Amino acid sequence: MSTLKVNTIQNTSGGSSSTPEQIEQGRAKAWVNMNAVSGTFILDSFGVSSVDDNGTGSYVVNFSTSFGNASYCMAVGSTNDNHSRGGFVMQTSRSVNSCTLFGTNYGSNSAGDVRCHMTFFGD
Repeated sequence: MSTLKVNTIQNTSGGSSSTPEQIEQGRAKAWVNMNAVSGTFILDSFGVSSVDDNGTGSYVVNFSTSFGNASYCMAVGSTNDNHSRGGFVMQTSRSVNSCTLFGTNYGSNSAGDVRCHMTFFGD
């Protein structure tokens, strides 16, 4: 078996480069697994520098590297702490540097007990 060791992989025109780490991480630009049950904290992440708590149910995901534009795609999954009711997260605003989210559940307008995982794809 042969092993190819490189620092960067590029297309034939010299653009669209990826590092082995980016490929290993699934090539999403950023993702985060977050627990906001007892304070906001990141369980694991890639391309996310921090998550800010803006008050009950409102969170800002800050990216380590800016997106090329604010038209990136976001996929989200969430639940509440005790799993007795479904939780979900809505995007309220976005920029190239961050995405503001609002966590809620089916029993109230906002929820501070949200556990969520988000993946961001884009330039």
